[in-house]
Amino acid sequence: MIFFEIFIIKTRLYFTCTLFVINVESIQLICHRILNINKNNQEKNRQSILPKAFESKNYFLYFLGSLASVNGFQIFMFTESWITHELNESPEALGLLGLFTALPTIILNLFGGALADRFNKKLLITVCQIFTFFGVGLFAFLYQIDFMKYWHIYIFAAAGGAINAFELPARMSYYPLLINKDAMPSAVAMNSMTWQGTRVIAPAIAGLLIALFGGTTTLLICCVCFLLMIFFLNLTHVDISKLQQKGNPLQDIIDGLLFIYKNKLFLTIIGYSFFIGFFGWVYLTMMPYMAVQVLKVDSSGTGILMTSAGMGAVIPTVIFARAGINDRRMGISAGSFFSGISILLFAFTAYQFQSFYITMFFVFLIGLFSSVYMLSAISTIQLNVPDQLRGRIMGIYTITYSIISLGGLYSGLVGGFLDRLLATDHIGVPISIGLGGIIVIIGSICIYLFNESLKKEI
Repeated sequence: MIFFEIFIIKTRLYFTCTLFVINVESIQLICHRILNINKNNQEKNRQSILPKAFESKNYFLYFLGSLASVNGFQIFMFTESWITHELNESPEALGLLGLFTALPTIILNLFGGALADRFNKKLLITVCQIFTFFGVGLFAFLYQIDFMKYWHIYIFAAAGGAINAFELPARMSYYPLLINKDAMPSAVAMNSMTWQGTRVIAPAIAGLLIALFGGTTTLLICCVCFLLMIFFLNLTHVDISKLQQKGNPLQDIIDGLLFIYKNKLFLTIIGYSFFIGFFGWVYLTMMPYMAVQVLKVDSSGTGILMTSAGMGAVIPTVIFARAGINDRRMGISAGSFFSGISILLFAFTAYQFQSFYITMFFVFLIGLFSSVYMLSAISTIQLNVPDQLRGRIMGIYTITYSIISLGGLYSGLVGGFLDRLLATDHIGVPISIGLGGIIVIIGSICIYLFNESLKKEI
């Protein structure tokens, strides 16, 4: 009996211990699953917050390098315009700067696109950044020793334009290789943010640096930014299928032009982008003139105005960074329409009221609506262009940025002519910018109502 009771006690103790162990293990398992669920939820939340393109490590590294490089480029462009106006205050001087920047890019861009489709894109970008680094460094040296004349700047502008003709197509066709196609709208938005977002801070930084330390220090900071691009770019790794390097490069260019001509969607978007760049976005080139001669502000004030445009432009890129713009036809039409209205109001109020804050508000609106247009246009092209033609097609599209500079020549020459014709100082450039805004408004209405390719293919 005693042995039986001892057996029962031992048996109960065994089952109690076993149940305890089972319960502990169950609790541990449940806790482990809860922690995993929380971890998975945190990971999903993190992924839902971050832009989809950032899920690619390679794209994120490219983005960091591009952010540094474009900052340097924006600071340099502002400094270049400011030094030009410092050495020659006529509106024609800035217009000629735009001409010398734009022509080499327009002439060589088709070859740059063909090379981007044939050769290693990462190597092309690296080489172009090295040339830019040495070019800006020489610019800084000549300015520091007081050797620089305003016409020297045109030589540097032409060299920079030639380099951009090869670099921009390579950039625009390289980053799509770093992501999946479903992340393309997000990547387009983030790539746009590197350009639009840097306009928020780069002009203000440039204006402040020029005011505090002068042009030389500002230019040397640009050189550091180009080195950062080289560093981050060469951390990226992507498998590129063997590129076809046989055949005639001129035939490649002709094939790209024929593709655009036969595909009305591409012809419409690229042609209309040229149109807006020439007539609408010339305010960017002429901003130093408008700020100094019309609004009577210094380099810091000019930088703040450019920053206002950047602040407006970055808002759509943040909003649509995750998924992009769904109704791209409306984005193209409405973005350009309201951009045109804002350009017209910018030109009118700047001259009529000469109020820095009113002008800053309308510059902000120009940046915002122009960004909506650009996001819609570039996303449409990147999502529909064949991979084997991407370098050439994006190379042709990037001529838009050169046409902006070319539009500056139109605005400067027309502005100078109207000043002499009306015998009134500083009225011609605001009129030319305002007329450009009206032309953009008319164009946006026409493209929405009468263009069939946007209705059918977007």
